[in-house]
Amino acid sequence: MDFGLTWDQAGRPRPHQSEIRNPKSAIQNNGMFRATLVYLFIAACVLLLAPFGLLWAVRAKDAHMLFRLARFCIRAAGWIAGVRVHVEGREKINAVKTCVFLSNHQGNFDGPVLLHALGRDLRALVKKEMMRLPVISLVLRAAEFVPLERANPAQTRAGIERGARLIREGKSFFAFPEGTRSRDGSLGGFKKGAFIMAIQAEAPIVPITITGSAAIQPPGRYGIRPGRIRIVIHDPIETRGMAFDDRDVLIQQTRAAIASEL
Repeated sequence: MDFGLTWDQAGRPRPHQSEIRNPKSAIQNNGMFRATLVYLFIAACVLLLAPFGLLWAVRAKDAHMLFRLARFCIRAAGWIAGVRVHVEGREKINAVKTCVFLSNHQGNFDGPVLLHALGRDLRALVKKEMMRLPVISLVLRAAEFVPLERANPAQTRAGIERGARLIREGKSFFAFPEGTRSRDGSLGGFKKGAFIMAIQAEAPIVPITITGSAAIQPPGRYGIRPGRIRIVIHDPIETRGMAFDDRDVLIQQTRAAIASEL
């Protein structure tokens, strides 16, 4: 009996063809295993650390502990995923206390990576659907994230006004003006909400370009590949003195800055 072996001309056993591993399949399996570890770790962080952070936020009336815990989880999850982050232009925001960071959107890692790399307690404009997620919705509310419902103009205006009020209180924001991840890496159209918010608050906009995140976890894929994400921080764009009618000019300036490093 050959026990599933064939033999070469020199009489040496040769594995059956079905036992030869497909390199592409092995990479995919590794990516799925890595993604599963990352998601399990994030779930554990949410279930174990979020209650502590929420309790602290309620008692201290300060969400800083939530952001510290979030950055710890992001760093650890990035290590598990094999993701490295390179930041350029950090010195451009050293003198900027309160601003609105606006970035292109390529992958699932963009938001967490920005929160970690910028090192600030950043609020965000998010889709209203995010506020329906168990536990996470409580964290987002405690962190003062502002939900926007695109189909409801009145709610969107109220959200933008609330965001402007928080900025005037000294809290910086970040948002993805494209509104969704790019499927092909190109820069999509920009929604106007974040720009109107910055104008109302007279806060500078800091454009940011992210590259490399789509390759780590392409849209629609479960698996995660190790890789390097590059973040380029551009010069702040002043909005002081701008009016509502200047929003399109502001969008063009921000878009040109982001596109310059894609």
